Amino acid sequence: MDDLKKKDILKTEIRSLYALHLGLALDEMREAEDLVKDASHGDNWFKARRLSLSSILHAFCSLEALLNYLGYRRFFYPESDEYILPEKRDFLLNRFLKSWDRLKVTEKVSALLWSYSNNVLPPDMEGRLVELNNLRNWIAHGKTYHTISLIEQHPDIPHGYYIVDEEVSVDWSKKFPRCKFKEPHSLDHQDARIALRLIIELFLHISKMTSHNWFFTTFYPNVCPHGLYGNLPADIDGFFGSPKTEPLN
Repeated sequence: MDDLKKKDILKTEIRSLYALHLGLALDEMREAEDLVKDASHGDNWFKARRLSLSSILHAFCSLEALLNYLGYRRFFYPESDEYILPEKRDFLLNRFLKSWDRLKVTEKVSALLWSYSNNVLPPDMEGRLVELNNLRNWIAHGKTYHTISLIEQHPDIPHGYYIVDEEVSVDWSKKFPRCKFKEPHSLDHQDARIALRLIIELFLHISKMTSHNWFFTTFYPNVCPHGLYGNLPADIDGFFGSPKTEPLN
């Protein structure tokens, strides 16, 4: 026992959920795509939409977890080799850090990128992130809107009907001009693709600016480890494959 105690060491590990969220988001998007390939089962469309909704949320959560991981290393854990001493932080950074947990995701990205590389997000990427953040809020907080539909009786289905025309209280094209997300009730695997593509682009950009590489694992359809390296060429399409399905009606 004495010999074993002499070999005991203390190991510090900073833990984050970014890998679990990102892997799960990709798994759910892929499963949703597979479900809609078999349109003979009507329930598949509804299952796919649920998976797509969850995928979008987990994708956004992965980014939030990543930013909090870097923020912890950079600003809140003095033993980190990347820790910035309080006396070396400028006024704007100190102001941000006082309300870190309440900052918008774009503000966290800006604070971190500036602290690592004196850079900010490219305008288009920031604009798309704002839209994804807004979509996340619509989903997570259950924001409500209404529709007015002109309907006709279906000739072959009792109590069934067609929607001839529909007016929605929110102009979604103005809410999401860059990402082209559908309204929350109609989100599908294609919207999950758009969200995940942006998140992976952000992971790669942050990797390049911070010299951190990111690793995660997917389990659908098979177990597969992945790495995101900002300083190497990236095949983002490789995470998704070619689209093979039509939009959900």
